[in-house]
Amino acid sequence: MDLKTKYDKMTIGQIEGEIKGHRHNSLEAMRESILALLYLKQTGRFKENKLYRKSNFENYLMGFHNTRLNTFMESARAFDKYPEESLQYGVGLVSKVFRACGAIKEKTVLDEIKAADKAAKNPIKRDKIDAIIQKYAKPTPPAQPGYKTLYIAEMKAHERTKEQYQEAVKELKQAREQIEKLKATILNLKSYFVEETPLEELRA
Repeated sequence: MDLKTKYDKMTIGQIEGEIKGHRHNSLEAMRESILALLYLKQTGRFKENKLYRKSNFENYLMGFHNTRLNTFMESARAFDKYPEESLQYGVGLVSKVFRACGAIKEKTVLDEIKAADKAAKNPIKRDKIDAIIQKYAKPTPPAQPGYKTLYIAEMKAHERTKEQYQEAVKELKQAREQIEKLKATILNLKSYFVEETPLEELRA
């Protein structure tokens, strides 16, 4: 196709309008296919396809539609609960709002995005949408330490334990040596008193 011949005489508005129209048609076609797949999942009728009669829906979905189950479920949810917003802004945005803000705040966020879009002279910009999402986003959990950090901490703890053990062994050895010295001293004292004390005094 000669793109130059096709588009040279069109204004930018006409070209963008055509792009938006194709995008809208594409999203509508996607919605119909996702909802049809949802029906097959819910009824189990996908097994009527002889190639997948012994498979689960996840295998059928990947084999027939080349889509992962999680991706499909996000799309099905978006088109089912928010069909207008999914067609206007795309399934990806609706799913992003759900993941970031949760089901309770989801409608509030989408309504605010639509209101901001309507108030803007031009189509709403992505950074404005992201700012609205961040305003309602769930708190981010603290990052878990990576395996290298955990390994280093474990090695340091091991070294401390080993040092403490060696110190305890050293102290125990010193204590035993001290006990042996005390025993020797006591024995020396006993023998001294036995040798120096007269037999008559010991009998008294």
